[in-house]
Amino acid sequence: YYHFHYLAQALRRRNWDVVTVSIDNPKLSSYTYYHGEDINLYHDDAWIMRDNIANFFRLAKERYGLFHFANDHVMAFDPYNYYLDDPPDIVEWKALGKKVAYTSSGCGSALLKTSVGNWSRQALGHTVCSRCRWENEPSICSDERIGAWGEKLLKYADVVFAETLPALDYLGRDTVITEPVTMCMDPTIWYPELEIPEEHLIKRDPDEVLIYHAVGNYQLRMREEGLNIKGTSFVLDAIQRLEQEGYPVRLIFETNKLNKELRYTQAQADIIVDQLNFGRYGATAREGMMLGKPTISFVNRNEPHPEQQLQCLKEVPLVSATETTVYEALKDLVQHPGKRLEIGQASRQYALKWHSHDGAAHRYEQIYDQIMAGKKPQFPESWTYFEPAKKKYSIGNTPTLDGQPAEACLLANATTR
Repeated sequence: YYHFHYLAQALRRRNWDVVTVSIDNPKLSSYTYYHGEDINLYHDDAWIMRDNIANFFRLAKERYGLFHFANDHVMAFDPYNYYLDDPPDIVEWKALGKKVAYTSSGCGSALLKTSVGNWSRQALGHTVCSRCRWENEPSICSDERIGAWGEKLLKYADVVFAETLPALDYLGRDTVITEPVTMCMDPTIWYPELEIPEEHLIKRDPDEVLIYHAVGNYQLRMREEGLNIKGTSFVLDAIQRLEQEGYPVRLIFETNKLNKELRYTQAQADIIVDQLNFGRYGATAREGMMLGKPTISFVNRNEPHPEQQLQCLKEVPLVSATETTVYEALKDLVQHPGKRLEIGQASRQYALKWHSHDGAAHRYEQIYDQIMAGKKPQFPESWTYFEPAKKKYSIGNTPTLDGQPAEACLLANATTR
């Protein structure tokens, strides 16, 4: 995803020496979610690629103190070491006194399948696993596989960024930060007054309400019975029901489109629907909130212990809905444009506080200083971020708000208290 690209940019503004590195083939479909990288070590010739990686590892040992990686089961510089219990490059890295950080990517990131099922059943009445394509494929999702990954994280990771995931199993340890840090965005890229290129303009009736929903790798993630983890079939049914009742609504559905282009569609939507099952919000919700859109996404605030309740989830202005309540949630927003505006404004402010790249970089730097000093990571009590000042809202049916030019910025302070 694009988060580290923007985090690195913000860290460089804080005078960091930081680079983002990829070993992915730029032709892969996953590149639709990337917004850039500093170094790509990929080569069609596997031997040349291994030389590229080895050369970078030598440079990294001389120049850098922290290796931060994302995605599950990939803790190594060299992919040939991914599935070793003790990757030699990571063993060497740690022996040099250097640190390792990891950002989790979802429910398979050190959360046991059994635990996630029980956690979600308490809130939904069914398990989120029952909506997942990989429920019955142990080679992808099983307690054994996830547990082995969790043990590896315990052994080598100095800090794990869980990014709002519940503090269950290995994500309940004292090296884990559960509040948002690394999944950040540039608020001038996702901007409420975003200018829409002509080729991305959606033709619409003046009173039409556009409802946006997206699923990456849609066919791959669909179960045989037509269910998926985002609850797409229930979103479609709810919109169809509203149409039959005479409401001027239209579904805008996207899959596998370049992420940087999706924002043009999102910016013209009146309502965004993320997911109805998992219980913690993802990229679509973050993007929707940063664009100042009222966003529907199921929020399960349950944690193993009361003191583990997340401050971000106490503040988040998402409209929480499940498969059984999404119709009512959509109807309420369709009927009340003023409510859409109010929630959209609150969403933008929330996203700036918790997901803007400059705020994330300030939090990240404080946590970095802790682990480099040999301390356990603690989520910061305060941080600063820059808020681009508002222009006029002029997209779709969004009511207008007067303000200053977009180039103007305000320094804002945030606190967990």
